[in-house]
Amino acid sequence: MTREITDSHTHTWFSGHGSGTVDDVVREAVDQGMTMVALTEHLPLPLEVDPDNSYGMSPEQVDEYFALLDEARLTYPEIEIISGIELDWRFGAEEYLLDWLARYPFELVLGSVHMLSYPNGDHWEFDHPAYVDGWKVRDEEGVWREYFDLWMQAITSKVPFDMMPHPDLPKKMGFKPTFDTTEYYQAMAEAAARAGVLVEVNTSGLHKPVGELYPAPALLREFYLAGVPCTMSSDAHSPKHVGRNFEEGYAALRAAGYTQITVPTRSGDRRVIEL
Repeated sequence: MTREITDSHTHTWFSGHGSGTVDDVVREAVDQGMTMVALTEHLPLPLEVDPDNSYGMSPEQVDEYFALLDEARLTYPEIEIISGIELDWRFGAEEYLLDWLARYPFELVLGSVHMLSYPNGDHWEFDHPAYVDGWKVRDEEGVWREYFDLWMQAITSKVPFDMMPHPDLPKKMGFKPTFDTTEYYQAMAEAAARAGVLVEVNTSGLHKPVGELYPAPALLREFYLAGVPCTMSSDAHSPKHVGRNFEEGYAALRAAGYTQITVPTRSGDRRVIEL
């Protein structure tokens, strides 16, 4: 039996640290026979956080992003193209994020924590290779606990997240938790279930220093036990990475107990693909 293929998390050059155009990503998905691809660019960050727009779109690019998605839908009517956005949760960012969501009709809203942030405005991008030395001057266990706290702030906020990608992102640079994370993982899974969000198996971690999928098997299992639906994503930052390593992702889903992949749609509904 041929399995239907979808990719719920991709990026282009708009992200500031990716490559390829919207057309490039969609064409790659079509060439692979996919039935859905979600473009999920990073929302513009405040200038004090991202002064050169190297991490997300500039405010002026958002309209262009939507226009190119509409153009791609006309060019490739055979595939569902979702206009998504990845929001970077930071301390005190709730109103900023809600304001952006009120201004644009994003069809899939991802919620991520990529940086530790503090009331005084300081922040540290723990998953960025340029700032990996930050791990050497901080307590690793403390970084993880701060991350978990911020993730819980995000999912319990007023921001209407549809999906929480790479929920154990701090391991990206190879710094895995060295303490018992069971209570944290269970709390994350319970919060995700209450919020009604999707999670993902994200294959990009296989190509990072950590060399494994997001989330870790133990965390994915907790999501399954809590009844949290899971989708498949490449988190591609280049067209050639769309759909990468999905067989490994399917195997991880089955090992955790999942029998279905849940797929977002443009209307906000969800549908399932049997594993």
